[in-house]
Amino acid sequence: MKLAKTLLVLACASLLSAGQVRHVYAQDGDESDQSAGAWGAPDASVASPDAKTKVRPLDIKGCWSGEVVDTGDGSGTATFEFDQNSNRKKVVTGSTFDFQWTDSAFARGPIKGTVSATGFKFKGNAGAGCTIRGSGAGDATALTGTLEFVGGCATTFQDVTFSITPGC
Repeated sequence: MKLAKTLLVLACASLLSAGQVRHVYAQDGDESDQSAGAWGAPDASVASPDAKTKVRPLDIKGCWSGEVVDTGDGSGTATFEFDQNSNRKKVVTGSTFDFQWTDSAFARGPIKGTVSATGFKFKGNAGAGCTIRGSGAGDATALTGTLEFVGGCATTFQDVTFSITPGC
């Protein structure tokens, strides 16, 4: 009996050392057995999306124009001139906004901010005692957003929205 166990151990050891060993997984089970479960997974060699893959910020550099709307003045023209840094993550010095309404109201000035893969956020200055902050979302073909006027101009410009596309 002892000799049989020893031979069995030696036979298994020689089989293991002689060739490749294939691991057995639950998904290798026979699915015809209704009392046993089964599962599957894609082959490990198939590339899956990497959660750390970074999507580049939008390329919004240049002139964008469209419509601006606010409660008191109605509809007008919106123009943004965007300059971006080399990695496109920032709206930098040289960037501006210019809003013109048909009732002769206007607001314009410099802006700075950040850019993501889905839009941008910005802060700016429309003159003494009037700052703005806002954001836009979309893609490289169209952006829509909102902005808030802060300071003395906040009573004039309220609930401001814009919709812009590339080109002026």
